[in-house]
Amino acid sequence: MRCIRSGRALASFTAAVSGALLLSIALAPSAQASTRARGSVGPASGSHASWNFAAVGPGVSSGGTVESACVPTICDPYTLTIHLPSADATFYADHQAKLHIVYMWTSTRPNDMDVFAFAPDGTESGPGSPDDQSTGAGKEVLDISNPASGDWVIESHVGVTPESTPAHATATLTYKSLTRRAPQPGIGGGPAWSNASPNVHYESKDVLGRENAGEPSVSTDWKTGRTLYMAGTQVSRVTYDSSKTPPKATWSDVTPTQQNEVNEDAILFTDHQSGRTWALGLLVAGSNISYSDDDGKTWTQGTSPIPHGPDHETLGSGPFHSPKPSGATYPQAVYYCSQNILQAAGAFCARSDDGGATWNPGVKVFGTGTPCGAIHGHVKVAPDGTVYVPQLSCSQASGGSGQGMAISKDNGQTWTYSVVPDSTARASNTGTDPSIGIGAHNSIYFGYEDGSGRPRIAVSHDHGKTWSKSADVGVPFGIQNSKFPEVVAGDDDRAAYAFLGTDSAGDDQADAFRGTWYLYIALTYDGGKHWKTYSGAPNNPVQRGCIWNGGGSSACRNLLDFNDATIDKSGRVLVAYTDGCKDIDFSYASTAGEVEGSIHGPSQCDSRPNSFKDTDKVSFDGLARQSCGEGLFAAHAALRDFCPAPRIVNVNPPNNAKNVQRTTVVTATFDEIVFTDKLRLLNSSGASVAGTLRCDSPCVNVTFTPSSALKRNKDYKAVVVGTNRAGTVRLTWTFHTAP
Repeated sequence: MRCIRSGRALASFTAAVSGALLLSIALAPSAQASTRARGSVGPASGSHASWNFAAVGPGVSSGGTVESACVPTICDPYTLTIHLPSADATFYADHQAKLHIVYMWTSTRPNDMDVFAFAPDGTESGPGSPDDQSTGAGKEVLDISNPASGDWVIESHVGVTPESTPAHATATLTYKSLTRRAPQPGIGGGPAWSNASPNVHYESKDVLGRENAGEPSVSTDWKTGRTLYMAGTQVSRVTYDSSKTPPKATWSDVTPTQQNEVNEDAILFTDHQSGRTWALGLLVAGSNISYSDDDGKTWTQGTSPIPHGPDHETLGSGPFHSPKPSGATYPQAVYYCSQNILQAAGAFCARSDDGGATWNPGVKVFGTGTPCGAIHGHVKVAPDGTVYVPQLSCSQASGGSGQGMAISKDNGQTWTYSVVPDSTARASNTGTDPSIGIGAHNSIYFGYEDGSGRPRIAVSHDHGKTWSKSADVGVPFGIQNSKFPEVVAGDDDRAAYAFLGTDSAGDDQADAFRGTWYLYIALTYDGGKHWKTYSGAPNNPVQRGCIWNGGGSSACRNLLDFNDATIDKSGRVLVAYTDGCKDIDFSYASTAGEVEGSIHGPSQCDSRPNSFKDTDKVSFDGLARQSCGEGLFAAHAALRDFCPAPRIVNVNPPNNAKNVQRTTVVTATFDEIVFTDKLRLLNSSGASVAGTLRCDSPCVNVTFTPSSALKRNKDYKAVVVGTNRAGTVRLTWTFHTAP
C-alpha cells in the first residue's frame, strides 16, 4: 500500500507541515510574477503552447511533499487550460490523447530542476524524466495520458538547485481516434477459470474495522496441493473438491496471531520447492514477518532486515545464484524488498540465508543514482538464481520514461538495470506496478500498463539484454485502460498475464470515470510469439468507475495497489483479485485506502450497470482458478476439472454447401474441451457412412474421415454431439456433393 504518493491525498497534510518540511531550503529574493501567466492548448490535435518560468532557487526540495503548496522562490506556477473537441466522457469514448511537456533550463553548476503538473481535480503528475542533475543544458519530459479538460497548473520546482534558475517549457496536445472492437471470446478449447472465491461473509476485519480483502497475495504448496491466500490481516488456506461441478473451494482462516490486529501492504509467498510460506505486513510502517512449514497450521515469528523501507514491501524466494554464499543453511535464497516513503531515499533489498529467520544487510536497489524510481513490483527469482525487481518508471536511453527492472546475478549484492525499449510509463501516481514471470529456462515475461493504460507484455530470453516487441494483449476485448498486471510462467515457452481491463477510454483516475472493469488472462504457449486473451471471471464486474492509484484515501481506492497470480504443480493458473463490485444485502464498511470508509447499506453493483457511487465501492476476496484447458506445463494433461458447456463454433463442409469434393473430411470444432464426442455422417437414405472418427487431445476438433469416396451428386447429413460436465451440445447440418 503506497502511503504517500499524490498531491490530492497530501493537500491537508501539506498545509499543516509544509513549513517544517522546508527546513533545508535556502531562501532567495522571490522572482515570482505578481499575476500567474496563462495559456491554452486544443481543441486541435497538435496544438501547442510555450512559456517562460520565472527563476526559482536556490534551494533543496524536501522530496515530493510540497509541490501542491508551490512556495514562492521554490516554485513558479503556470496555468495551462486544456480544451478538448467535446466533453471528456464523449471525447475519450473513442479517442486517446497525450499532453507532452518539455521543460528546459541552463545552469553553470550541477542542478536538478523539476516539472510537475496538477490536473483540475488536484491529481499530481511529475517530476519529469530524467529526474537527475545536469550542468549546462537541463531537460525533463513529462507525458500525461488522456488529460482532463480544464485548468492545469504546471510548476517549475527546485530539486537540488544551487542558483536562481529560470526555465522554459512547451506543451503539446495530440490525440488519435480509437477503433472500438467488440469483445471476442476465445475459441478453440481455450482455458477457462472457475470462481473459487469465498462467501462474502467470510472476510474478517482488523482492529480499525476494515475489511481484509485489499492487495491479495496467492501461492500454492506443490507438496500438498493447497493454496495459501492473504489479504489485509487475514491468511487463508484453500482446498478443493474436484468431485463437485464446478470444483468446490473450502476456505480456512489460518492467520498467525501476530498478524491479526492491523496490517498494511500484506504479502504472502510460498516457496514451491520447500513448501515454506511467509506472511508479512508493515504493521503501521514496521515490517512484521511470520513463516509456516505446514500451510498455516503453526507459525514462527521471523525478523525483518536492516535497513528496510516502511512502504510497499515484497518477498520472494528461489535458488541461490552460483557461487552459493558460504554459511547458507536454507536450500533457497529469500529476498525482502521495500521502499522509503520518500522515493529519493530509495528502495532496499536484503537476503536471508536461513529461510527468513535472520537477514543480511539491505542493499539499495532503486532511487537516486539509478535509472528508475523507488516504488517497485514483486521480486522474482529465476531458476538460475538471477533476481529481478520490476519498476514502473525508468529513464530510457533515448530519453523519456519507460518501464524496466533491477537485476542481480550475485545474490542481491549488486544490481544492474534493464528498460524495455518500446515501453512507455504512466504519469506519476496514475499507473500500477509491472510484473515479471520467469520460465523454466530463465526466459523473462514482463507485463505492464503502458503510458496510455493498455496492457502490454514483452519477452527476453537473455536476462534482459534484448527484448521482443511489446504485445498489446487487450486488443481482442477492446481494452483501453488496464490495472494490476500479474505475470507467471511455467515451461520456458508458456506464460500467463492477468490484469483488470475496461473498454472505456479516458482518465481512469478521475471521479467521473464510468468504465466497468473485468478480470482478463492472456496466455502464450510459444514463448510470446502469440497471445490469446480470455475472461477470468465471466459476467463478473470487478469495479465500476475509477481505480485510484495515488495512495492515501479516495472513494476509488478500495482495490488498493496490486493483485497476484501463481501456478500449481499441474501448471494451472490461479489469480487473486480484490472484488470491488458485488450485490450484497447487509451493511458494510468500505475500504478507502489507509482509512476505513463510510458505513453503507445494500449494494447492487453486480446487477446495476450504472452503479458508480461511493456506496457501491466494496472490497472482497476474489480467486479465479483454472479448471479447463492447457496449463503452463506441457508435461501435464489438459485440465478438465470443469469446462463451461461447449458450443460448436465451426463445421466443415459448411451447412448447405454445394459441389463438395467426394474426398472431403467432415469436421466440427468446439469452443470448450469435450469429454465425449460423436460425429456421424448419414447418406440420403439415412444410413450411416462407414469411416474413422478421431478427436485431438484435448478434444476440441473432431474429425470424421469416410472409408471411401462419397457418392456423386448426393445429399449428406452430418450430426455432431459434444458433452462435458457442464452440458451437451448437438448440431445437424447438410451438404451436397459435386456431380
